[in-house]
Amino acid sequence: MTTTRMRYVNMHLGPDPCIIQVHCTTCNAASTPAPEQFPGEQRNKAEEWALAHTGRADAEGRHHTGYRVEVTMFWRVTPCEDIDPPPGGLPS
Repeated sequence: MTTTRMRYVNMHLGPDPCIIQVHCTTCNAASTPAPEQFPGEQRNKAEEWALAHTGRADAEGRHHTGYRVEVTMFWRVTPCEDIDPPPGGLPS
């Protein structure tokens, strides 16, 4: 029979980069999704894409003015201290 040691470790919950993507509700075209490295970075790119897309008229002369925005957020739990086993392996 083996013995297992357990201990409590404080954990931290924090955000990982989110992904923002804009979809045109007229033609279903979409901006390129990309992880956000700092707050607002991808939002600015998504807004620029939507404004540029709106400025182009389609074959019927319509300007595409409706958009759906998808924001995918991620969280990561990390220990507040090192929890790896000691270099020599687990004690027996």
